[in-house]
Order: sequence, then C-alpha cells, then structure tokens
Amino acid sequence: MAEKKIPVGEMPEQPKPAETMEQPEASDKSAPTKLPDKANPVPVTVAAPVPSPRITMPSFTKMPPNDLYRQFLPAVLFLLTFVTVMTILLIYMDTVALGAQQFRLNMSRDYELAKISQESPPLVAYVRQLHLAPRAAHVQPPKPEPTPRVEILDRILGPNERGTFIEFLPKGPRDPTTLFLEAVRGWDGVVVRAAARDYLALRGASRALHACLSPTNHPREVTYQEAESGGGAFSSRLLCLPLYTVLLAAEAARAPLLLLGGDAALPALRHLPFDDGLLHLQVIEVFSTDASSRNKTTQFLTTKNYTVAAAFSDSVMYSLRDVGP
Repeated sequence: MAEKKIPVGEMPEQPKPAETMEQPEASDKSAPTKLPDKANPVPVTVAAPVPSPRITMPSFTKMPPNDLYRQFLPAVLFLLTFVTVMTILLIYMDTVALGAQQFRLNMSRDYELAKISQESPPLVAYVRQLHLAPRAAHVQPPKPEPTPRVEILDRILGPNERGTFIEFLPKGPRDPTTLFLEAVRGWDGVVVRAAARDYLALRGASRALHACLSPTNHPREVTYQEAESGGGAFSSRLLCLPLYTVLLAAEAARAPLLLLGGDAALPALRHLPFDDGLLHLQVIEVFSTDASSRNKTTQFLTTKNYTVAAAFSDSVMYSLRDVGP
C-alpha cells in the first residue's frame, strides 16, 4: 500500500471535532460558523491547588546517629523512670502487706520466754528500772477507814508503823486494806494490774506495774482481753511476770503482806522458792470465790508452813506459823 507522505513543515490534518461536523440548528442555516482564532488563544485561569494538611514523620534513616539518639533519649528516659517508680511502689506495697500480716500474727500469738528464768538478774533489773514507777495522785484523797483485815493483820504482825505490801490483782480498784496501810501507817509497796484502764487509774505513793501474773517460772507475752461496758472487748499485748520476779524487783522478798488474785494465783505460788532463805512472806491473802480453788490453795500453803488466819467471802488470809527470820 502506498504510504502518504507529509511535507516537512506542515502539520498533519487534524480531524474535526464532532461539534464542527454537525450543522448548527440556527434559523439562518446559510450563515457560516465562526471558529476561534488560533492565533490569539483565550487564556484559561487555573486555580492553584490547596495544600492538604499532612502528618510528616521524621526520616530516621537519613538522620545522623547523634540526632537519632537525641530523638529517642527523652522517650527512653521516661520509660526507665516509669518502670523504676512502679517497681519501687510494688515492692513497698508488698513489704507493707507482709509487715501488716506479721503484726497481726504476732498480736494473736502467745510467746513463752522459757529461756529467761524468774530470778534472772537482767529480767529483775528490767522490771525494776523500766516498769516500776510511782503514780502520784492529782487530788489528795481522804484518809481511809481501817478494814476488818487490818485488825487481823495487827494481831498477826502487830501495829507496825511501816511495812511493805505487794498487791498483785488482775483488775479492779485499789484494795481498801493496802490503801489504809499506805495512807495511815506509812507502808509502801507495789500495785500490779493487768487491765490497762485500771492500771492508768492507779494513784498513790506506791509504785505501779502494768503486768499480768505468769502461771510459770518464766515470763510470757500474751494478748490480754479486757471486757468493755458496751459488750465488746479491748485487746492489748501484755507481759506476764512470775511472782518471784516482781518480789525481787520490788525488793520485797520479805514483805509482810502479799495479795494475789486471778486464776494464775495458785500456779504462781507453786513456783515460789519457799525453801530459799531470801523468801519470807508473813501473810498471804488469795482472792477467789471458787470453792475448789480455795481448797487447793489451802492444801498447798499448809505444806509450806502456813495456816488459815481468816476466811472472807471473796478471799482467804494465810499466815506463816514461824514468823521469825
């Protein structure tokens, strides 16, 4: 097929658009259609594109190592600080929880300090120096009247102007007999209470001791339950001391009068070294309303050369047959 050659410098003939090929539907069909002038084209205004906001990410691959480290350093430091603080907080919470659990366990357990004997010099010095202290009265009370027990003591001991007593009771106010001996006769001594409220209420010239009576020959640490008026109970940790330890700490091993009370009275008396030459208690009064306990106490003290001096509704008074040194 012969190929049509286009002369150099001439543009190939462009096909006419569809609009030019169709005849206009004007009323005057004979009028020629005016074509746009190719020499003077109509300028077209093109609006510049509005740049859309884009999130740009730094190109870490094109950054120097030092700049890369500066970018990551704040984040790494924050992460390390957060992890360190949280770790310390968790360790602290675990430590506090373990401490609270151990405290509750210690508060509910009784400890037998069996390795410490009742005549141990460090224990005696500890009680004497740290626990025995006088509690002076805020207002001087009136002088008490003598009780029936005072008359019995006068028959056994004689009207001594001065003497020493040990009042070891679990709870309650001061005994009227020792109050009279202290205020009128000038006696001194030690008043022991296990109940915290009764101990704080003690007032007088005598020394006060907050402790319970140990039924053994060594000290104990126990949880003491104190009944309240509302029906509840107040719990506290308390040191139970042997009777002989208190006598040695108060320098009252040869006290003319000893008052005991509570369920541990008879076991405490059993652990006293009556055969020791240092111990010489002339009068012992045991407070108890239980008939069986009173009988057992009487039987035991009878074997230790004591006799019943008087019996009351709430106590029995025993006197030593041989009152000599």
